[in-house]
Amino acid sequence: MKEKHAWMVRAGNYNELVGDFWEKSLVAIGPPKVGDLTSLSTREEFKARLKEAFPEWSETSLSVNSGKIYRFAKEIQVGDYVLSYSKASREYLVGEVAGELLYDPEAVGDNYPHVRRVKWIKKIPRDLFSSKAKNALGSTLTVFNADAHMKEIEGLMAGERPSEIGEPVEGVTYYEEVKGKSDELISDIISKIDPYEFQNLVAAILRAMGFRTTVSLPGPDMGVDIIAHPDAFGFQSPRIKVQVKHKLFPASGPDIRNFVATLREGENGLFISTGGYTKDARFEAEKAARRITLLDRDAFVDLLIENYENLEPEYEAMVPLKKVYIPAKT
Repeated sequence: MKEKHAWMVRAGNYNELVGDFWEKSLVAIGPPKVGDLTSLSTREEFKARLKEAFPEWSETSLSVNSGKIYRFAKEIQVGDYVLSYSKASREYLVGEVAGELLYDPEAVGDNYPHVRRVKWIKKIPRDLFSSKAKNALGSTLTVFNADAHMKEIEGLMAGERPSEIGEPVEGVTYYEEVKGKSDELISDIISKIDPYEFQNLVAAILRAMGFRTTVSLPGPDMGVDIIAHPDAFGFQSPRIKVQVKHKLFPASGPDIRNFVATLREGENGLFISTGGYTKDARFEAEKAARRITLLDRDAFVDLLIENYENLEPEYEAMVPLKKVYIPAKT
């Protein structure tokens, strides 16, 4: 019996493919414009094809991307475990690879034309993993081996809990790697905040940006959680109405339509959903007669970091962060 391995495959550059991965029983990678790679066998062949398609790429970019494709196409074997992550639900999708490399640009789109079929088995909440596993699985690499955490993965699939908690995070060097892991760890903190406390945190960020805020009390809010304006009385523009959804599931089209209905002439809308948005929700926002901005969990984390130093102390304490300097590259 051959040895089983575990692999992590990211669901697109912005986690936009995770729904397709689950619903269509597959994982997929890019880049586009390289044609069918299923007949290629070696790293050198993959690299040569990439160089033809992207002559402007540096040797480093060619090596990194050809290595990614080689792992996806050749190192991942049928029967291996494969994981992918849903930022919206904060769950890892875990399954078994069910097929060899396929070229199918219509499966999830032209940007990710190469596909491996997967038999999904289970979704495991991120919070159930040990800190060491969460740190490793938070890597920003598109495709990487996760054998170091095979025992934990298999244990969680069987309903067990990891024995070690709070292990220290190992140092890393590249800015992108640190930034990606940092954002996910901040998301871990945010996920534990009570919905009404989170609403107050949103208002605090708006105040840090220079707005005055009026926050709805717990209970029915008639579709508006916060009103933000630049002056003390709410007379000046811009006047912003804010709806906050701090839940695991995505905001829907009806959620956006109901919110848009609260906006009057001259008012702007800000909708924050830590569970993300359905396609219908984004469509409703695009066609809305009033100006509306959608923020998901990642965009909210970016906004928090950007305005963190101007937050009131009690809200800094709610999400305790420390500023550090790291090399941009080594």
